[in-house]
Amino acid sequence: MNPRDYRPRYISMELATALRANWRGWNITEKLDGVFAVRQFNACTVTGEALPNGRFYAWDIVTAFGEDVRRRQWPERNEALDTLFASLPDKLNWHRPATGHGAEFIETILANGGEGCVAKPSEGFFAFNFVKIKRTETFDCIVTEKHPEKYSIRLAYEGQDAGWCPCLYGNFARVTLGDCVEIQAYRRNPSGKFREPRFIRVRHDLPRS
Repeated sequence: MNPRDYRPRYISMELATALRANWRGWNITEKLDGVFAVRQFNACTVTGEALPNGRFYAWDIVTAFGEDVRRRQWPERNEALDTLFASLPDKLNWHRPATGHGAEFIETILANGGEGCVAKPSEGFFAFNFVKIKRTETFDCIVTEKHPEKYSIRLAYEGQDAGWCPCLYGNFARVTLGDCVEIQAYRRNPSGKFREPRFIRVRHDLPRS
């Protein structure tokens, strides 16, 4: 079992766009602050995210009681998850994330401090056309190092190391050490590094370091 084979194909959507979208026919699930994981129990293979506290939150199901259900639509896969969860022992520490519909549900999750949501079409197959919706912030950082092989730049934010950020599509050659650059990220982790940073532009209007 290779977890990479079951990782969803995400389409990222800006929060403002998501709140204007018509989500009729979509199931929306809270995205927690975990890492992608695959679990197996009772001839079932389940995908989800594992949290540092040991909890596992199930997003979807690949194999249901020995049957491959990836080409089944979401209502059938959801029913299989319900059947599985009805038989799970508490010691497994498996859970189902909050689920809802529409922009109001997205707003509620974020208002309560949630990381974001994942939307999947009710009539879609497993792991296809999933939409990831998160709140993003922008940060002005100083470039402290460049990695020419990975086309990445190392950042400092408020005097602290903030990790690496991809810098592709011709931007890498235009960035120099000491530049102030604007990046977008879902947040800053306790380690000081940014979560999924994305390069936006060089801030020529701000002083270099």
